[in-house]
Amino acid sequence: MKKIWGLNRIIVLFISIGYFVLSFEVYLQHYDQLQDKQIMWTPILFGLIGGLIEIFIVICFNKASYYLFFVLMSCSVCVGLLGLYLHNKWRLKIVKEYFVSNKSINFEILTTYTPLLAPSSFIAIGVLGILVACYFPWSD
Repeated sequence: MKKIWGLNRIIVLFISIGYFVLSFEVYLQHYDQLQDKQIMWTPILFGLIGGLIEIFIVICFNKASYYLFFVLMSCSVCVGLLGLYLHNKWRLKIVKEYFVSNKSINFEILTTYTPLLAPSSFIAIGVLGILVACYFPWSD
């Protein structure tokens, strides 16, 4: 019996679903501030566009789509790193004061505002995709 879809193709399909779900989740979390801070549209649009590109990759699944997939996963890591920086740049001052001035860290402030690790999901998806592309390459 001929195998229609390999493991790598199924993983790419689930990554596309993950992008759509993540995009919706980020939209819900950023909804109140989307008018004020336009940069908050970045993960939402990237998730939607990335999910659509992933569906295209699942349909085509040739050597060209392999390289497109690798580029998309690299962009996902970059979007995640940008989000991680933007979510945590204000925390850097608190951590710096802790190490330099020996001030105590107020953990209530650190956990109250922006999610600490939420943008890491884009990094995780990107790294997972890169691992799939490296260890399970597909051909024409």
